[in-house]
Amino acid sequence: MSMRTRSLALALVMLAAAQSGCATNPMPTNVQNRILEPARTAENAGDYERALVEYKRVDGIPLAQYRLGRMYEKGLGTPQDDAQAARWYQPAADAGYLWAQIALANLYDQGRGVPQDFGAALDLFLEASEFEQSHAYRLKPPRPPAVATYRAGEMIERGRGVPANPAAAAGYYQTAANAGNPDAQFALAELYRKGSGLPADPAEAERRYAAAAKGYVGATGGRAQERLGQMYIDGRGVPKDVMRGVLLLEGLAQGGRTSTQIRLALLYERGADGLPADQGRAVAYYRMAADAGNAAALYELARLHATGNGVQLDGRRAVELYQQAAAAGERRAYRKLGDLYADGEVVPQDYAEANKWFAKDAEDGDG
Repeated sequence: MSMRTRSLALALVMLAAAQSGCATNPMPTNVQNRILEPARTAENAGDYERALVEYKRVDGIPLAQYRLGRMYEKGLGTPQDDAQAARWYQPAADAGYLWAQIALANLYDQGRGVPQDFGAALDLFLEASEFEQSHAYRLKPPRPPAVATYRAGEMIERGRGVPANPAAAAGYYQTAANAGNPDAQFALAELYRKGSGLPADPAEAERRYAAAAKGYVGATGGRAQERLGQMYIDGRGVPKDVMRGVLLLEGLAQGGRTSTQIRLALLYERGADGLPADQGRAVAYYRMAADAGNAAALYELARLHATGNGVQLDGRRAVELYQQAAAAGERRAYRKLGDLYADGEVVPQDYAEANKWFAKDAEDGDG
């Protein structure tokens, strides 16, 4: 299609939309999809600079405006620019385009490219939620369904844009969960577990955690499976079954989830009902998480080397690990380093070095 033919077709589409009243329909028509084809082809081929040019030629179409916003937000074919992203998302969001509303709401929520405004973010999520609930059939994997409905509930629960209201949030979570959103299932499980906004119901929490974990390999699935495992280990609201809980956690830990590795390491270090302490396994899991750069794991591994618990007593190694933990943001390591140098039991006594770490701890706010 030549430039002139494409421009003429676009003008006819816009005129027809204005006359028929379908300009308010944010989904592209068949004709608009054909007009967008050169831009989509370029984008799919990774030629983002060309795609940027092509989308700008048809910027009256909400989908084109949304794609331009995404390209500016992600820095595809152009320098990353949240303000420009917001500028392109806005008209698409005003036209009712779902993903533009969600993207713009995220920018307002985080204060990126626009002044942070929780009220504006919530309004956009609520508007997008209405569209989701009436057009759910349009939402296909890999995007989870009812994203805006879940996010609206999340903001209401946390009091972002409105006073915190877990009971009202539960209604949005329920709607999103019924549509198959795993994040909403997890959020409902948390409310049932805590008795916040809903009556405390451990059995329902267990069911919701299981639903969030089932077939969902993302962060939410991992958190849900971890919560479920801990419920069985603690016997909170479910029959206590330590081995069942440990098996759930073992799968996550072997898959590389560092928070679960640390949880299991602590469990094996201390032991539990029906699970004898196993210092070797505890150290192995601490090392897994430490190798991934986890600050808490580095701290715990340093503690073991400083005490000789399950590993060889090694003050030099303890200092090295505490320093790595401190560099990774573990504030507890400051005082431990000060203690090691002040005591002089596993490293040569050095009051100047001890004072340096105590001062850093004090500056960080430790009373």
